[in-house]
Amino acid sequence: MSYASSLAELAITTIPIGDALAQTTEVSTTGVRAWIEDNIVVTILVLIACVVLMGGLRGNLSKVVSVGGLSLLGMAYLGVATNPNAATGIGNWLLGLVGIQV
Repeated sequence: MSYASSLAELAITTIPIGDALAQTTEVSTTGVRAWIEDNIVVTILVLIACVVLMGGLRGNLSKVVSVGGLSLLGMAYLGVATNPNAATGIGNWLLGLVGIQV
């Protein structure tokens, strides 16, 4: 059987509809998100604590403040991103600062 005849045979072969690429489970990212929340966040917090402690021991307080502050902003963003109700709560709080009650 030659290469050309194999390609011709594949071209005229019909695939049964519904059986070719059927997937029985639903695809979602909840497992990945839960794994990141359980494992990566704790590791990042430990690394941030080490950097802050080492900076404090060396007397480099400006680096400690900048790393600590930026880390808190990053963790706050991660908290808002992983909780669907947090964005609404923060938005209502920001509107409440200027006197708009929702």
